[in-house]
Amino acid sequence: MISLALPVLLKLLLPYGITEAEGLENSGIDSTDLSQQMDLSADQLNIICANAMRLTGDKDFGIKLGMHLDLVSLGIFGYALMTSERLSDAVNLLLRYNQALLPSININLEPKGSSVDLTGRGAHLPKYLERFYLDTLFAAVATNLRTLTGINRVPFSLKLDYGPVTDKSIYYSLFGPSVEFNCEHSAMSFDEQTLLTPISSSNPLAQDIFQRECDRIIASDSHLGLVSERVKQILISANLDFPSTALVANKLYMSESTLQRRLAKEGCKFQQLLDQVRYRLALEYLQGTHLPVTEVALLLGYSSAANFRRSFKRWSGVTPNEIRNGR
Repeated sequence: MISLALPVLLKLLLPYGITEAEGLENSGIDSTDLSQQMDLSADQLNIICANAMRLTGDKDFGIKLGMHLDLVSLGIFGYALMTSERLSDAVNLLLRYNQALLPSININLEPKGSSVDLTGRGAHLPKYLERFYLDTLFAAVATNLRTLTGINRVPFSLKLDYGPVTDKSIYYSLFGPSVEFNCEHSAMSFDEQTLLTPISSSNPLAQDIFQRECDRIIASDSHLGLVSERVKQILISANLDFPSTALVANKLYMSESTLQRRLAKEGCKFQQLLDQVRYRLALEYLQGTHLPVTEVALLLGYSSAANFRRSFKRWSGVTPNEIRNGR
């Protein structure tokens, strides 16, 4: 697995007097491996991040890592984000390439009435490590919003299901005053109008080239972190001809029963992942095209528009027409 965060993380350890070898301890990776392409599992990245937290003793290290994950450090993935048309397109790419950045958490978009929540969850992780990744995710998004839009303070609110370990100043300086702690769940919320903000460096032709290259890199990666993320990637790349559980298991070189056990360990089921992918694609069709709802239903594999409407209402709490009308 490629890891866009690893080189930045190891560089950040140096001011603390921590060497690369110390940061990589017990991960099975030698510092000499860093100069060449290598396979890195999600578990190995978890070990390295846990090392960083332990060795630095810095409870805000996740935020500092996210602040340094700028678009340039993300390489080809950063250029794909920079050349997107709108902020919503860049966020969708973040979801699409989740496993290349933070493979141990699931990143999703969840509509909440007139707003949309960007969430990250790693229920299988120790709480301190899930918090580390959430700090990294939200800090990286907040940092790059300015670069993408040219707006100094893109409006959003942030809810965290934990409190500040030290003081709140680092959160307020990065996220602004709209930060709430010890909430029921963690989410970065945007209103729908904000997500329509154009990206100043948009370039459709270049974006198509960069995205195809990102897809090629992801497709050639044999260690994509969470099994659930690998399943979603297969479903997304299926061009709406969604494969069965058995076919997906075969693509992952495991039996169907093994796939089901691995997904259960991560707290999800195959149907849930298929629903997430269908929902994401449904939003793209409803908000980005003028296709009739009946045609969107057929594209997503539904036998009738009524069945699609019921599923969409269950996913989002609103109807397809309400989404299309901006409600």
